[in-house]
Amino acid sequence: MSTDTLKPASQERAPSVSPGLPMAPRRGYDTVLMGLVVVFLIVGLVMVQSASGPTAAEDYGDAFRYVRRQGMAMAAGIVGCFAVALVPYEWLRKYAFHAYGAVLLLLTAVLAFPAQGGARRWISLGSVNFQPSEFIKIAVVLAMAQLLSSNVGKIDDIKGFLWKAILLPAPALVLLLLEPDMGTTVITAGLAFLCIYLAGLKQSWVIGLFGGGLAVGVPVMLSAEYRVRRFTSFMNPWEDYYGDGHQVIQSMIAFHSGGLTGAGLGESQAKHQFLPEPWTDFVGSVLAEELGLIGLLVLIVAYGLLMWRGLRIARQASDLFGVITATALTVAIGGQAFLNLGVAMGIVPPKGLVLPFMSYGASAVMGHLVCIGLLLNISAHQTPIPRGPTVYRATRKAEGL
Repeated sequence: MSTDTLKPASQERAPSVSPGLPMAPRRGYDTVLMGLVVVFLIVGLVMVQSASGPTAAEDYGDAFRYVRRQGMAMAAGIVGCFAVALVPYEWLRKYAFHAYGAVLLLLTAVLAFPAQGGARRWISLGSVNFQPSEFIKIAVVLAMAQLLSSNVGKIDDIKGFLWKAILLPAPALVLLLLEPDMGTTVITAGLAFLCIYLAGLKQSWVIGLFGGGLAVGVPVMLSAEYRVRRFTSFMNPWEDYYGDGHQVIQSMIAFHSGGLTGAGLGESQAKHQFLPEPWTDFVGSVLAEELGLIGLLVLIVAYGLLMWRGLRIARQASDLFGVITATALTVAIGGQAFLNLGVAMGIVPPKGLVLPFMSYGASAVMGHLVCIGLLLNISAHQTPIPRGPTVYRATRKAEGL
């Protein structure tokens, strides 16, 4: 059966998934998503300044050192966001594998640079450090989406196709482990698995693939002593107060100190040498102390709204490529946000993940803004026909694919 004749459950003809045919007409960008991101960036700059100001003033004599560098990274990210949003939609598919190959080369180049903090994750160019791992998640999603959308109906063909989809992210995962960067490795593997699931893999194979991933992943995670130490300190951080448990304990104290309404903007005590580098992974702790439970809940709701808009874009995407890309990138941003806050609250083992749009980190904020640019591009070519993953899977089943 031709893959160009897929129809939604309503039997109304849907836009073709073939890259050679015209796409849906441009319908306008998701302005709600754009507004949310602008708010995140503004609040993020405020929190980076609040969290880093005292240390930057003491160490460098410049209280605005970190916020100025973050602002420059945001400006570059905004340019990248609009560039990706404005390119022809067909280019996203056409150059997906090229993007993946380019980021793989950058990940390989990282291994040639000296280790920083026991890991090789950065390409150092003078005072600028570039972290390619922040972009490999995007590249893997685009490559997976292109491969899967170009082979509709073949996902259950284990010998003929499925193994290709499973092996596609393997080079990226190996390079990430060599850095090492276990947090990004787990997220990238999870996104690849999500892409395969969205393509319609039957449930029995979904369970088997997930089980196989755990069988490989758990021993790898436990193979390094420092990872085991992090996990044990997470289970009882008070037993290692002056070691791996220190950061989590200080973070929990900050959350507790904030109370309902917070100590006030700029009044955090945790950032005064109690919580190491709070402007990075633990900026949420400073926010919770200064703005309290109310501020934290507003932040969580804002991330929920961002995920809602991203999944709405995915549901109305004009083809399977858009469905997979928008869903995976939305989960990547939202999932990382909730994992970061979970670590700060002491309910998730430490993973070294930043809080999207809020934490200090040039590569991270640029990577997340590129994700937003991709979502905006897909939203501009969406169709009013509901073609989310659930509808697509139901369509395949109805047509016997």
